[in-house]
Amino acid sequence: MNAIMHIAREDTNAEVLARIVKAASRKYDCSMEIDFTRDNRISKFVGDEALKTHIAEEVRSIFSRKIG
Repeated sequence: MNAIMHIAREDTNAEVLARIVKAASRKYDCSMEIDFTRDNRISKFVGDEALKTHIAEEVRSIFSRKIG
């Protein structure tokens, strides 16, 4: 008997990145609405749209820092 089991894979990278963006957004008095409960995958920017480039640069700098 050859049984096939369905495996549900959940990619949480989007949630982690949304939370990093939310943290960086606070510096600019902005935020992210995040809802990753059950079947929801919602992340929505809340704030001045003109500040998005500055926030994106903040997040980029987090990942480009050298350790050590």
